[in-house]
Amino acid sequence: MTSPARVRRRPRLRAGRRGLSVGFDSPALGRTVEVEVDGHRMWTTTVPESGGRSVLVPWPPVLHSHLAGEGVIVLRDQRSGVVLAEGRFAWPGSADRIGLAELAESGQIIDKWGKLTDAPSDELHRRLLGAMSEMLDDLRELGYTAAITGGTLLGAIREGRILAHDDDIDLLVYLGEAGPPDVSIASYALERSIRERGHEVIRHSDAHLQIMFAQPVERGLPAADVHVDLFLGFHDRGVYSQPIAVRGAFDPSRLLPLSEVRLEGAAVPSVADGEAWLALCYGDDWRTPDPAFRFRTPSATRRRFENWFGVYDLNRDFWERHIRLGRTRHWRRDATRMLAATEPGDRVIDLGCGDGTHAETLAAAGRDVLAVDYSRAAIAAASAREGVTAFRLNLADRRAVLGFIADELRRGGRRHFLISDVLASLTRETRANTFLLLRALLGGDSVALASFAVNPSFFYEHHRPDTWHLPLGWLREEASKAGLSVELVAHAVRPSSSGPRSVATVRIHSTKRPATPVREETR
Repeated sequence: MTSPARVRRRPRLRAGRRGLSVGFDSPALGRTVEVEVDGHRMWTTTVPESGGRSVLVPWPPVLHSHLAGEGVIVLRDQRSGVVLAEGRFAWPGSADRIGLAELAESGQIIDKWGKLTDAPSDELHRRLLGAMSEMLDDLRELGYTAAITGGTLLGAIREGRILAHDDDIDLLVYLGEAGPPDVSIASYALERSIRERGHEVIRHSDAHLQIMFAQPVERGLPAADVHVDLFLGFHDRGVYSQPIAVRGAFDPSRLLPLSEVRLEGAAVPSVADGEAWLALCYGDDWRTPDPAFRFRTPSATRRRFENWFGVYDLNRDFWERHIRLGRTRHWRRDATRMLAATEPGDRVIDLGCGDGTHAETLAAAGRDVLAVDYSRAAIAAASAREGVTAFRLNLADRRAVLGFIADELRRGGRRHFLISDVLASLTRETRANTFLLLRALLGGDSVALASFAVNPSFFYEHHRPDTWHLPLGWLREEASKAGLSVELVAHAVRPSSSGPRSVATVRIHSTKRPATPVREETR
């Protein structure tokens, strides 16, 4: 019988702001561990070699703004399942911050891109297989050359199944020899064909489409949607490119004719030499499982593809999560000010509507409201509100913006715009598209009110757009290039999801049309 004095104690884990500090009694040999919060796995990482000393497991960057609340955190050996270390975390929390325990309880994990997403499950994988089969059938009937690719191909060749932590299906649509402009044109033709078959399409770039498969309501609860990513691959002057990550030497004979591999017991199409493709994408060690793997696109490849095909879906995952977790803060004075500037029956476009709170207030007061956002969660929430019509529009996609302008001009009449807590969280290019929209649709007696944070957040995080800011001078300079003028209406300190912010409220109007004078306020 083992003496109690000889029982080895489990190493203690201390959770600090920099990461998890673990003191091992003996050298740790770079083990792969799963990090659990209150019993829920959140991410997988590798413990650095310790040499018998304490080691630091850093927080993934996406969690820096969620170090709040309290709970239990555990490091578990990924292979054996043995708990290597455990401890507690406790930090001050507030209504503005979503803590680690809340994220874990809601089923959030960190994916291979370092983003927070819903945890995969066997049921999710079953639905993914159904979506993949339907999408492959559609592409085949439409005359496209399509095959599994990316992590889906990796799982099929290495394990014969969907990888345990995968939450989507990756498909290649091969275009043959094509230049970047040809790829862009082809992507819009592909999108139109897929939409005609009843699918919802999210455009990430001119070479990456995401096809959404909404799930039916079961037992009174809606199941999570699943998606299939379509990546357009092509040869350009002998070099193979497949956004978002692959560019290099890959002879067409290694791609065509398509072969077949087994995935979850079914035969699915693959490129001719799947192993060579995996080496091109993941490196020569692709055969060795690495649960802590984080995909990093070479910077030169990323810059090339972004310049060729754009980036249309930046930060949408953040806003989807923000809406789903109910963490939107509303500057209600914006809706009140818009009501004072308009009359019952007036059309108001709530640009960047969030969960639709402002849109509902305006509709209840008799305004004809169109709530616009690019977050699917926001559109779903706004659509459920009384008297509100919601429309999905991605302001980063100029083609979509021009289509919206054309639809509004055909509709005719006067329209007003509310842009509450939006402009500071957009990139400069996306704001340029927004100003283009306003310049085209603002009439001389239209009201366009915008509010935005003008000072940096106390805890700025680049991957958190709600911590960004927009100085008034920057806005005026950018708007003037689009033929717009900006008048300050009010300035105040307001609460936000990133803490107290100094907020400017402005009226935007065309420099070629007279504007109604607005009294400046401060408080």
